[in-house]
Amino acid sequence: GGDEARQRLARYRQLLDELSADDVTWTPYGRDGHTDIPRSLYTGPIRFSDIAEGYDHARCLRQFGYRQIIPRAMTVPHDQYRPASGSSYIVFWDPWVNQLWDNVAARRLDLDFASRPCEQPSEIVEEYIDWFLTRSHPRITHPTDGEPQPRPLLVHQVSYDFLLLFQI
Repeated sequence: GGDEARQRLARYRQLLDELSADDVTWTPYGRDGHTDIPRSLYTGPIRFSDIAEGYDHARCLRQFGYRQIIPRAMTVPHDQYRPASGSSYIVFWDPWVNQLWDNVAARRLDLDFASRPCEQPSEIVEEYIDWFLTRSHPRITHPTDGEPQPRPLLVHQVSYDFLLLFQI
């Protein structure tokens, strides 16, 4: 089992890395999926019980047939605590987070203002790839040669530190 599973995982990673923009289904919900799923255009925290996680539809505009823009920084918690065991964590949000969730209509994106319909499903604004590469990585296959490269530290984006802290 273990070696076979690792080999299979490595093969899937390689296949994903070899995908081109034309190999990806960018609009899984159709060209106007956002009209059928109104909450998909909501930006802000998604709440369940005492848990709230930030969501920004501008991070996946191509799924709705729009040109991908550089999204603004995510809403981050006021404070958080994760015990040493790492089995659970507590997040403290500012009171305005509840108000956002309760008023979804006020937090919907006007797509005509923020972006424009794309001609090619993988269309992005010119600066997007440079922005993306400073926050992510272009491939999922682990490098086999040399020392691992550290991920960039983005001082101006607190949410990046939060994600690194919890390895999300």
